[in-house]
Amino acid sequence: MNYLAERFNQQDFLNMEPGYNYGFWSEPDSGKTTMIVKHLIPLAERENKSILFLYPRAAIGEQLEYKFVSHVIDYRTYQSLEDDLNNGLIINHYDYIVCDEAHYFVEDADFNENTELSFEFINNERNSVKILLTGTPEPLQYAEFKKPVIPMSSVNYSNHNVEVVFLTRSTKMIENQIRKVLKDGQQTLVFSSSATQAYEISRNFLEHNPFFISSKGNQSFKDKNDEDIRTKIIKEEKTERPIGFMTAAMNTGINFNEDVKNVVILGSPSSVDIRQSVARVRKGSSGRKVRLYVQVPYGQAIRTKVESIKRDLEFIDIGIYEWQKQFGKRKVPSFVWHETDKNNKDLAHIKINKLKLAKLKSDMADFSTMSCDTVGTYKRMVEKYYPSTAIHWMKSSSENVEEFLEENEGKFLVKIEQDAVKAIFKKSGITSKSGTVGPNIIRDYLYQKNNYSLELPLKSINGKKQQVWQFNKI
Repeated sequence: MNYLAERFNQQDFLNMEPGYNYGFWSEPDSGKTTMIVKHLIPLAERENKSILFLYPRAAIGEQLEYKFVSHVIDYRTYQSLEDDLNNGLIINHYDYIVCDEAHYFVEDADFNENTELSFEFINNERNSVKILLTGTPEPLQYAEFKKPVIPMSSVNYSNHNVEVVFLTRSTKMIENQIRKVLKDGQQTLVFSSSATQAYEISRNFLEHNPFFISSKGNQSFKDKNDEDIRTKIIKEEKTERPIGFMTAAMNTGINFNEDVKNVVILGSPSSVDIRQSVARVRKGSSGRKVRLYVQVPYGQAIRTKVESIKRDLEFIDIGIYEWQKQFGKRKVPSFVWHETDKNNKDLAHIKINKLKLAKLKSDMADFSTMSCDTVGTYKRMVEKYYPSTAIHWMKSSSENVEEFLEENEGKFLVKIEQDAVKAIFKKSGITSKSGTVGPNIIRDYLYQKNNYSLELPLKSINGKKQQVWQFNKI
């Protein structure tokens, strides 16, 4: 493998023109940061140039500042830049602006409306060379750059550290699998899109001394974060704990340079979530490999997400008046906001957060093909990003029931179909003490799951009244 520091040199940076965007799209462990340290920083020192190095998580910058010190470079989080811009401060001119984990602009727009500020600052810098670094460049195609991004390299998907992938819908199966690998002494990292889910599951592993880390800005879990472990990761790139549970706050940019064997991703992960989480575990000199466990959402969850995105994106085609006619006068799409008129506080102007819009378009591209076949889509996803890797589907017995309910919601089921339902429940071990299955057993199961109800209406079929079964979503 050719590292970026071997493929590019000082002359390449010297040839770059101010005002233009240069994209270094490259996989983890390909030397993106090393290239900056070996070539750009010495060039700036020699030519008396200045560098602004931007990164999305405080942990990244703290790791960098421990390693690479120079009078020509300033390290800042995107968020600190956004705060200064929001407060009207004038930002110093830099000859080079390096945007580490550049997908941040789009990916974080979902929960940080100020990504637009840092993006516009960089977009408008006509006298700076803009260098974009990321292993997941796809979301950036939906951002509106004033000048096109010039790709300097592309991601080599065959260069990865995943030896096997396990897909499952069942949280319980993942928990059981984690217990097995912990018994064998295998270190494990668990990422979730939900801080609540990550924390609650971590409580099931207290005997293994787990750590929990969420965003520093998440006030609900501020007292539950293991800040000593966060500091250890920053300073030493290791935790020395058998298992840890984290949110998206830790799935970008920071490194784990210890013998992690398993990476688990919960929730409804996008392709970016999956790749960024795996990338936290560095190969190291030993060529470290990991086993990847991904929770696959049910089709209904994805369909609901896609329908919500479609509804919001319709605004672009029909405008505010028609959109509110359809969806409600008090509603607006997630990327629309109102700015109060400076001269008349009773007036407001409609504004569009273009990066939130870009995030929706990116999510639509990721999730729109999933709604009919989430399992097949996730298989194709991991086949693309982790080629030549074995993929296994871990299916729990109750999934047959869940899939049947999802496929037959609202339908009227006659006797032969009712018998098929009973057989599915029986095969999944959901029976009475005597091993039989009837409406009461099924209702008990549905009551515990709290997701469907079973109705037994009388319907006229072929001129005869008969009792049918109907499963309805709660």
